[in-house]
Amino acid sequence: MENQHLIFVYGTLRHSHGNHQMLKDARYYGVGATKDSYSMYIAGGYPYVISSEARYPIVGELYAVDGETLEKLDKMEGHPHYYTRREVAVIVDNQEYSAWMYVRDPHGTLMPTGDYCDANYRR
Repeated sequence: MENQHLIFVYGTLRHSHGNHQMLKDARYYGVGATKDSYSMYIAGGYPYVISSEARYPIVGELYAVDGETLEKLDKMEGHPHYYTRREVAVIVDNQEYSAWMYVRDPHGTLMPTGDYCDANYRR
């Protein structure tokens, strides 16, 4: 496969899910998990991973795709405006790979309290 890119998918691109047909020509490496911990949320029936919260490894499937498929995946995921594609370490069958994974980190700064009017934030 020319211009091979490894992609780690954890949601609707996995086997038996709605967008998996986009990977029909991809080389399948297997089920694995991220080496580092992240957090997964669900909104509107779609999962997304946040890299700023380290709670647990993310389970997913590793594929090799060509440049054209990667561009299609980027478009579907809204990269770089909605989801952002980031390089992560993934373990599949006790072997470590460097692969792209789509994350959806919140923009801005997490406030330590739920009170915007807290005196600590007034300027």
